Amino acid sequence: MASDTGLFIQCLKKPQNMRTDKDLKVIYSFLHGMEALSGLREHALQSLCNIVRYEFHEANDIIYYQGEVASCWYILLSGSVFIEGSMFLPRSR
Repeated sequence: MASDTGLFIQCLKKPQNMRTDKDLKVIYSFLHGMEALSGLREHALQSLCNIVRYEFHEANDIIYYQGEVASCWYILLSGSVFIEGSMFLPRSR
């Protein structure tokens, strides 16, 4: 799993226009196994693979403030996040 996650992150860090078919397959394979994305049709998930990107945030970084309109959403790979006083952890694959 750790090496799978490492390869996934490596593929996500590549500029979107530099990703190979192999990179897109790695990204698809990882995203396909996520419960949050299980309702997406294959074409939608493949489209997502072309635009998804990797971000790293330090502890205590604020990503959104209450009331802000979000322009994207995040998949938590490690660590935890607090939302309205509740802590959320990433699910294991």
